[in-house]
Amino acid sequence: MYSYIARQPIFDREMRTIAYELLFRDGMNNAFPDVSPEYATSRVISDQFLCIPVPRIACSHSAYINVPHQMLISGLGDALPHENVVIEILENAIPDERLFDAVKDLHNKGYQLALDDFTMKDSWDRFLRYISVIKFDIRGNSYQDILHYINVKQDWLKATEFLAEKVETKEEFDLYRSAGFSFFQGYFFSRPEIMKNKCLPQNTFSLCRLMMEVNREAPDFSAIESLLKTDLTLSYKIMRYVRNLLFKSHGIMKTDNFTLKEMLMYLGGDAIRRFVTVAALANMGVAGVSECYHLSMVRGKFCELIARQTERALLPCNAFVCGLFSLLDIILEVPMEDLIKQISVPHAVSAALCEHQGDLYNILALSLCYEQYNWEGASEICHTLNISEFSVIEAMQEATKWADEISFG
Repeated sequence: MYSYIARQPIFDREMRTIAYELLFRDGMNNAFPDVSPEYATSRVISDQFLCIPVPRIACSHSAYINVPHQMLISGLGDALPHENVVIEILENAIPDERLFDAVKDLHNKGYQLALDDFTMKDSWDRFLRYISVIKFDIRGNSYQDILHYINVKQDWLKATEFLAEKVETKEEFDLYRSAGFSFFQGYFFSRPEIMKNKCLPQNTFSLCRLMMEVNREAPDFSAIESLLKTDLTLSYKIMRYVRNLLFKSHGIMKTDNFTLKEMLMYLGGDAIRRFVTVAALANMGVAGVSECYHLSMVRGKFCELIARQTERALLPCNAFVCGLFSLLDIILEVPMEDLIKQISVPHAVSAALCEHQGDLYNILALSLCYEQYNWEGASEICHTLNISEFSVIEAMQEATKWADEISFG
């Protein structure tokens, strides 16, 4: 399963790339598909920022993301990492009180905001102090009108930089650079480039059950945790979401010792609902379970069942995550070390997956021995873990049955 995105460079006054605008695509055809803006943005967030390591999308540069009016006032912009993203407010957004409150909130959280295809209406005046970049469409507005607006509103725009978009000639670039514009975008520089990335398949049934649970008046965090554990995509993305939304934005960098349930309780019902909303919008019309996806779930459950036999309190939960994530590098075609940097997992899990060390790695290796019919290696690990070889067979049978029920109903 693949995700597609077009990225168009944004240049500075020296014609150096300083950012990319990311545009949703549903295939290699370089045109916006016939979908709603909300669906497009949710897919960009879900498939790119909650799944693909950020440096693969925009290198070391910032990414400009279109976020529609309704998603902004619903708080869904919070799912994006503020240090990597400029949120673009679209030209059809309504400058009402709810949007004003959302913009102030995002600004206070450290986000940069841009007004895209800016209409130059007075109703946006009170927003300007919270805006980092204004994008002027030089095809839709005259040079004289744009400069007149900047001069009239100069007291509001002291901390704002200007971007000329749809620049098609060297003469237009020179004209707006001489007018003090900082950034430029358009076909004169570069057309959007299509990027194709592997993305995780989504278990629609799990997502539906999760949506029902999170929208209860009093969500059951244990039930939510159980549902997340049945879905590789959701488990991985919730951890990225936690880091992007909460821990980094509040300066809490060490999240390795948090369990999945503790993360959910720390987030609270509202933030979890936001995450599920993004996932649900992105999942419309997308389904499928691959062999790697199914095997990941088998491994997760197997590792959990074996860990329970070791009688160590925290080991089963961490063992499940270790098994579940053990094929992420193959599914996404990204090195495991790069993936683990993007999420919050206990040190024991990262040691097992990246360094092949610790008790969790022994448990995971036992699963691999069983898959490869390496009975001698399995026997050695059973001796190390002090468990019976027969219990391994039982655990694998139970894990396979569990994964089959989850995947295929």
